[in-house]
Amino acid sequence: MKHIGIDIGTSSVCGVVYNDADGNVKSVTKANDAAITGGPAWSFRQDPERILEVTRRLLEEMMEPDVASIGFSGQMHGMLYVDGEGRSLGPLYTWQDGSAAQPYQGGESYAQYLTRITGYETSTGYGLATHFYNMKTDGVPAAAVKLCTVMDYVAMRLCGGSEPVCEPSNAASLGFFDKQRLQFDTEALGKAGIDVAILPEVRPAGTKVGTYRDIPVYVAIGDNQAAFLGSVLDKQTSVHVTIGTSSQISVYTDSYVQVHGLDTRPLPGGGYILVGAALCGGVSFAMLKDFYAQVAETITGTRPSDKDIYNRMCEMSDTETGGISVRTTFSGTRRKPSLRGEITGIDLRNLTPEHLTNALLKGICQELKDFYDCLPADIRQCRKSITGSGNGLRKNHLLQSLLSETFALPLELTSHQEEAALGAAIAHKQ
Repeated sequence: MKHIGIDIGTSSVCGVVYNDADGNVKSVTKANDAAITGGPAWSFRQDPERILEVTRRLLEEMMEPDVASIGFSGQMHGMLYVDGEGRSLGPLYTWQDGSAAQPYQGGESYAQYLTRITGYETSTGYGLATHFYNMKTDGVPAAAVKLCTVMDYVAMRLCGGSEPVCEPSNAASLGFFDKQRLQFDTEALGKAGIDVAILPEVRPAGTKVGTYRDIPVYVAIGDNQAAFLGSVLDKQTSVHVTIGTSSQISVYTDSYVQVHGLDTRPLPGGGYILVGAALCGGVSFAMLKDFYAQVAETITGTRPSDKDIYNRMCEMSDTETGGISVRTTFSGTRRKPSLRGEITGIDLRNLTPEHLTNALLKGICQELKDFYDCLPADIRQCRKSITGSGNGLRKNHLLQSLLSETFALPLELTSHQEEAALGAAIAHKQ
């Protein structure tokens, strides 16, 4: 049988057709060109109707006569509002949106205030933190009945529904979610003054939310969990690292564990993954590429192509940094959004493109390794290899070498590129 999985990412919408008879995977990718420009510098928003249109076109392109199911994953933490008919009201506030990082009262941001009064670690970009900001700034549409993630929205609309359904991996990404009982914490929400009526219904993975062309459509899951399911063959011994625009490290545990500095996320099919999420992954490398391009254009009057610069950056002959160290927190962290990156250790001889490039790539790896080092020893000692995914890692051989070196573990790349879409296709079978 064949199964379609679609991953709605920040910059692209990817789909796969997975044949469970022979394991064959066919993929299609379209650009997510739904960005909404303008507004404050900290505003990161997209048009959900444009995303729906792109996804519908992609789905039609992938449709085959013998497809047995359709599943979705997508960008976590973000949220949008819907009316009583299930139509979007306003933008999708993405995981990058900085509304909750703005000053609120007493020197605290909105996110910091929520953390203090609820006891839940609340990060900027979490959907319910953004909703709280909107509540306090009159930004909630008057006709809003529910809020949900963008993949919940797309699944609902394609099935002709009017009320979004949310799987625990997505619900948890919105915030204030009891991950042991797998339900929103109404007491914590009450402390924040958030009306629970606006929350989507939470249903387990594998729940059918409707049909599209008579094909069952299953409740969407988070892209982090989907990528884990679509990548890792042995969840007990592997460390999953994905590097795209951002970067994440995920490690499986059978039971609920809280680790300071890491996020515990429900995994469809049972168990949890302990996740360290860095806001800058591949985007750090892209930032350095843009810097080199600007230097070349300023000095020579000619700007090299992005492809040429990327190729040269990936062809460095060694992994030496010359003593330079780069901290790649250029967009802060979820817990410290105001933190910025650093380049240190520069002397009169080591400021070369090779050293700076290698140091930045090592910084990407070290930020992930710092998350890994937070894990309890009994969880770390079982890990035998890294399963790597994401185009930021797949297309950069130098980064692959540095990642393996930093963790002192062998790296195995997944055999296919759209891991989250594949995970979405098979999640209901877990």
